[in-house]
Amino acid sequence: MKNSTPPRISAADSRRFLHFAMSLADLGRKLVAETPLSEADIAVKADGSYVSVADQRIEAAWREAIAANFGDHDLTGEEYPPEGRGSAWEWVLDPIDGTDNFVHGVPTFGTLIALRHEGHPVLGVIDHPRLDVRVSAACGLGASCNGRELRVTDRKEAGIPMVMATAPENFVKGGRGELFCRLADAYPNLRVYRDCYAHSAVLRGQGVVAIDWHAKLWDVCAAWAVALEAGAAFESLEGPPGRYQVVFGRPAAVAAVKALLTDA
Repeated sequence: MKNSTPPRISAADSRRFLHFAMSLADLGRKLVAETPLSEADIAVKADGSYVSVADQRIEAAWREAIAANFGDHDLTGEEYPPEGRGSAWEWVLDPIDGTDNFVHGVPTFGTLIALRHEGHPVLGVIDHPRLDVRVSAACGLGASCNGRELRVTDRKEAGIPMVMATAPENFVKGGRGELFCRLADAYPNLRVYRDCYAHSAVLRGQGVVAIDWHAKLWDVCAAWAVALEAGAAFESLEGPPGRYQVVFGRPAAVAAVKALLTDA
């Protein structure tokens, strides 16, 4: 994913895309509420992660809505094959991030919607249906949580900084299990979340840095867009092809964590 300055998008287009993305998030909430869960509704993928009927229904409904409103746009999502039409615009979808939490009734799971233009993240929505928390942003419009403006800036931290990371096995899968141990040693207040709650929490000021490791595009694209609009620092580190290792949050803290993770 590109880190350079994104192409300019008109405010009218940003508002139009954001309004539509919000309608997708509303639809996702509706389907989460309507979808019953039972053992028959849940399967385990080859990589050991869960998929539920809710994941599939939400992404299918989103794809149908995008096709009806932006039929020439590309689509990339977790549950179904990508749909490439050669467009400069690409919707990136994760219908339920943290399906394992979802199926066990843990409310920190979320739905993720992002839009890229020529490879640049220009819109993001992180929605937690069970918590009634929605973080969103679009290029040039700033970032917000439930209508309240979000700004991520350096400030004096009371006590030990709270750093939020993905599960340790993701570092192991990426061949860098020792980095999680390094984080835990450096930050005694380290919190582990197996879903996008860490992303929205840091963007709302509840932590100083979020670290995601060995992630897919749909796991991080929405947070990337929100971080850019909220003034957060966002660093994408080297890793295996098709995987993302990202560090974002308050600029000074991001610099410190990046140095910790990249110092051989």
